[in-house]
Amino acid sequence: MQRSLMQLTHGLWLLLAVLLLTGCREAPDQAALDAVIEARLTQAFGPQTFAIERLRRLGSGPLAADAQGRPRQIVYFNAVLGLERDLDFSSWDTLNIAAFASLLGATPLGVSGLEQAGNRRGDRVYVHGSASFVRDAAAADGWVPVAVTLPGVGTPSAPLSPASSAASQQLFARLKQLYARQSADPKRQYKIINEELDQAYETITQRLDRLDHALILAGGPAGGEYQGVAQLLAQTLTARGRTADALTTAGSAENLALLRDGRADLALVQNDLAAAALLGSDGFASAGPQPALRVLASLFPEPLHLIVAADSALRTPHDLAGRRLEIGQPNSGSRANALLLLAAAGVDMKGLAAVREGGLEQGLADLAAGRVDAVIATISAPAARIQEAAALGLIRLLPIAPDLQRALAGQATGLVPIQLPPDTYPGQHEAVPTLAATALLVAAERLPRADVDLVLGTLFGGIDFVAAGSAAGSQINRRSAAVGLTLPLHPAAEVFFAGAVSPVD
Repeated sequence: MQRSLMQLTHGLWLLLAVLLLTGCREAPDQAALDAVIEARLTQAFGPQTFAIERLRRLGSGPLAADAQGRPRQIVYFNAVLGLERDLDFSSWDTLNIAAFASLLGATPLGVSGLEQAGNRRGDRVYVHGSASFVRDAAAADGWVPVAVTLPGVGTPSAPLSPASSAASQQLFARLKQLYARQSADPKRQYKIINEELDQAYETITQRLDRLDHALILAGGPAGGEYQGVAQLLAQTLTARGRTADALTTAGSAENLALLRDGRADLALVQNDLAAAALLGSDGFASAGPQPALRVLASLFPEPLHLIVAADSALRTPHDLAGRRLEIGQPNSGSRANALLLLAAAGVDMKGLAAVREGGLEQGLADLAAGRVDAVIATISAPAARIQEAAALGLIRLLPIAPDLQRALAGQATGLVPIQLPPDTYPGQHEAVPTLAATALLVAAERLPRADVDLVLGTLFGGIDFVAAGSAAGSQINRRSAAVGLTLPLHPAAEVFFAGAVSPVD
């Protein structure tokens, strides 16, 4: 009996050993992981930038097969990277935190050790990341690395959200009942409700402003970079004793309207739209000029992406003549920049085969389906939808040559020369020269100096956007605060940047 038990135990150990050995062969090993992480860091930053002090393989798991039906595996790891030279991830010329995290198969919150003010030689960066591989019989170990994008991580919400309270939900339900009420004249019914709500809103806003003098920040769409930065700023100001709130909005155009109507004190706005609002031109002609608009600082770049199919014969903006183009939604900054680029490249809009205005997501779908030849979009990089398309090998980015950069850059357009660093997007191993609009923090000239001082001090000295996982926020720094300004500086901001006011402690 004892001998049989020993034989059974021995057999189980042999079976376990076989399974373990088979598992090792069925997934990339430590050596494959070491090689791909070393190669990616060197490709993106050059040699002698990062030293891999520790890289521990944690395990692996299957991914869905690729388009050719080949098996894929994802390998998870923890790494400690030592910096061998100074590196500033807030610089507009290097990978930001989102692109760096994507390079290593992490989310921004999976990377720690990066400093908002820049890192120094000897600093350590800690990464909880991953690398993905596809089965390839021609490879020495049977696996080759591939790019896979991970879901983005949104900016955390405020600890308390009044909109989610039971009382507010009851109020929303009551309002819904008013709209659902049956009436002999529904059109007049809705008009009455809207008029009363508008009046009530104004009354409530005025009373609340008198109560706590809250600063209202107009941000952007939920989950977007504008709203994320606005939320972090409002939360930090509130924590420091200055009550503030960030509004979710449709974007720059609505933000400028809120400022004009006095329903917001501060707003994040794309710089070219800010210039148009100041003058009352383009989409702001009917509302008239906003001469009291002032800028507090430039925050982060929003590069112009010129996207074509990976196998496209197009090489330069000049090649877009006669093609089918997606140029951005009506009245958007993206569309305005596309028109500027096409005009500078000598592309006649009337000669285009087709012009679509559906926006980036629809444009990428049309590009994949062969319905358009190129997509032009102005958006913070790396943009998640572009990352996904690049990881699948569907697209590439066209460069904007120096002559076009010089022709378009300047205060008249608000565009600034910039480059997308290598590996901003999967498969993009060379820098891509382009242009960028900038996101501005703007206000009315009447905003008191004390508020301007507090906001700028908090923005540049009181928020660790890197630790918060904000890709756009991680690029906010005083060195680029005057880049791409299209409005006059607020008088208090002039004093702040002259050095009379120190960042908030």
